Amino acid sequence: MFLAILYGPGLQGGFFFDDEPSILYADGIRLESLTTESLREALASGRSGPSGRPVAQLSFALNHYFSGFDPFAFKATNLAIHAACGLLVFWLALRLLKAGSSGSAVAHVGAGLPAIAPRRKYPWGAVANIAGKPAPTGGSVRAAVVLAILWLLHPLQLTPVLHVVQRMTSLSAFFLLAALLLHIGARERGGRAGWAGLLLAWGVLWPLSCFSKETGVLFPLFALAWELIVRRSARGGLDRFARAFAVLCGLTLAAGILYSLSPAGQWLWAGYAYRDFTLVERLLTEGRVLWFYLSLILLPRLEAFGLYHDDIAVSTGLFVPWTTLPAWVGLAGLAWLAWRARAKAPLVAFGIAWFLIGHGLESTVLPLEIVHEHRNYLPLFGILLAGIAGQMRLLERSGPPRVLGLALASAALIYLPFVTALRAHQFGDEIRRTQIEAQHHRGSARAQYEAGRALAGHAEAVRPETPAYSFARAHYERAGELDPAFKYGLLGLVHLYCKAGQEVEQAWIGELARRLRDTPFGPGDITVMHALKNMSISGELCLKRGEVERLFQAAQANTTAATYTRADLHSWLADYLVLHERDLPAAQVELDRALALAPYNPGNLLKQAQLAILRGRLVDARGMLDRVEKLPLKRSEKEMLSGLRRCLANNQTGTACVVK
Repeated sequence: MFLAILYGPGLQGGFFFDDEPSILYADGIRLESLTTESLREALASGRSGPSGRPVAQLSFALNHYFSGFDPFAFKATNLAIHAACGLLVFWLALRLLKAGSSGSAVAHVGAGLPAIAPRRKYPWGAVANIAGKPAPTGGSVRAAVVLAILWLLHPLQLTPVLHVVQRMTSLSAFFLLAALLLHIGARERGGRAGWAGLLLAWGVLWPLSCFSKETGVLFPLFALAWELIVRRSARGGLDRFARAFAVLCGLTLAAGILYSLSPAGQWLWAGYAYRDFTLVERLLTEGRVLWFYLSLILLPRLEAFGLYHDDIAVSTGLFVPWTTLPAWVGLAGLAWLAWRARAKAPLVAFGIAWFLIGHGLESTVLPLEIVHEHRNYLPLFGILLAGIAGQMRLLERSGPPRVLGLALASAALIYLPFVTALRAHQFGDEIRRTQIEAQHHRGSARAQYEAGRALAGHAEAVRPETPAYSFARAHYERAGELDPAFKYGLLGLVHLYCKAGQEVEQAWIGELARRLRDTPFGPGDITVMHALKNMSISGELCLKRGEVERLFQAAQANTTAATYTRADLHSWLADYLVLHERDLPAAQVELDRALALAPYNPGNLLKQAQLAILRGRLVDARGMLDRVEKLPLKRSEKEMLSGLRRCLANNQTGTACVVK
């Protein structure tokens, strides 16, 4: 209940950022019936990651089935998943902490999972046991409750709840935590029941985690850390299962590295073609980023949080900026601390290892964006576990140490939800959220653009003399100045001027064309061009035909744009030429260019058939539709196919056959 009250204001907010491509614009999410075909389309509707994240996409589709595109329902579902994850965090923490009170982490292991006799007498569990004293069971329960509460209420956890698409993160974490609990229980139980638990954990829950988000692939490393640190400390060594598991993980990791370096694995690095940093620069920067994350965990400051962190400078060398080398030395020190503490303070070691493993995929070498707060959803548990262990050590003592321990716990339980409540209130209104983030991140081009976009949508922004117009323009201009490759700000300025009935400055058109042609063409730039097409067709942009064609031609000439992207650009220009200019021959030229690049694209083949109908070439159109019918089609493509079939059946060749 308290969690719902805390997040209540934020649940009133809308969709934003990449909610649109993954949810609002994904055909399969518009689930209208629970048929096999509809569910299959929902599973295949994703655009994120290599797998498309079908489990998360299905959950979005079910949200739509029951409540339409009501953002409150989507966010409330996220909150329920977060609460469920909190329960799993509690049970995992309790399992670890209670084991210390009994002096053994593992019950007798039966047949099939061989056990070995302990060779050492190190107790484990909480850091209370560093002194050799087992923590009382009641204390373990209280510590697990506090840890789960801090994990649930920490302000770092806000975006997986209120940024709808980040359900991918929380859903993957839910299945991963459940799988790890089953793995631990199975290893403790042994026998047939143990093997059944392992089969369920590894054969069902782990794939569900991976197909919610790729971070699920880290589950074996979390399980291995438990085997090598926690269980080994409790039992005094590794049994045959653990040794075999460690060897298998090592071989799999080595095979993965070899694959990534082979020609077949080069797709993993393709994203660097449209990033403004290299692999080495990203890796250097992530050392500083991890310490930034740790600062948000240990001392969260409202002004430090944000949806965008493109104001964090990229490290171009070990001393540029100078904090790069110290950051990596510090991380090496953390790893050394975990190694040194593995026997006498296994939970501290396990907590540090958990944090580092949790960032092993998104905060290392893959060509992802540099910083996102939601990447700490699982890693936060490791730091809290190590902190709670130290807290219990303080509470064991009398006098000032005990008072300090109680004071720290009380302060955290009050301060963390307070900051979360402030952030939730901020996320309840688009203008409030974007203006606060722009104020806190003055060096972020994306935060400045979002602030301008929110103000430009205000009713008063149509009048140049209003504050809404003036501030929107200032934000857009600031965004363009901060990042020389950023295109959104210039497009925003054009839209703002058109909306206010002012003449667009030609310098903006020229600069936007230059950036589209000469700077890396990333996923966000695809959205820019799609918006340019839609707004031009609807009349929201007052650009002349030559200006629209100039911008599309600049983007098409960008050498970093993928082949399928350039095909889309030609196709979108054809849409504009048909729907806005009514120039069918020119549209046919652009569509032919699109099909030359992507000859089996069903959407473009349907557009070609549509053009043939509009030009009265009905026989050609029928042949094209027969060809398309044999291809796998999305729901929207099937609907367009049916509509064009009706046009042919009724011998219609006019605007009634134009599918927008």
